[in-house]
Amino acid sequence: MKGVSPVIATILMVMITVGLVAFSYSWFMSMGQSAQTQTGTQLSQMEKSQQGIKIGTAYCSNPPTCTDVIFEMRALSMNTLNIPTNGTSYYYNDAVTSIGVAGISGCTECNTNPELAPGQKCCGRITLTSSCKIGDKIRISIPWGAETIASVTGCPS
Repeated sequence: MKGVSPVIATILMVMITVGLVAFSYSWFMSMGQSAQTQTGTQLSQMEKSQQGIKIGTAYCSNPPTCTDVIFEMRALSMNTLNIPTNGTSYYYNDAVTSIGVAGISGCTECNTNPELAPGQKCCGRITLTSSCKIGDKIRISIPWGAETIASVTGCPS
């Protein structure tokens, strides 16, 4: 009977083994890179979720009509990342509102400042259609999920 010679059989087995090892190596490497990318993304998201903001002040700026509310938003000093202000949502009594220029010297405007470094603040103005009332609240929510609420002071009863 004729068959494959032992030399050719050995060469074929070595080639098959090398091919399987190369395939396994590339498969495991791509799986490791994918896991590393996903882990990096999740760590980045987790770090972003740890960042915080607070409202330093929120007050009626034009008594007795009190149709303008000035607020100060501050990035917490313990933050490790700059907070983006683009995409930040502002709410007045749970209704989405837009902000305008506050016009306060020494305070950058929230709608023109692209981000807040840790400990940095910005100011904004909310113009109301009627006078603010005691118990009114302002809520600010950044794109990364952190949010803060404060009562508006100086409103007439």
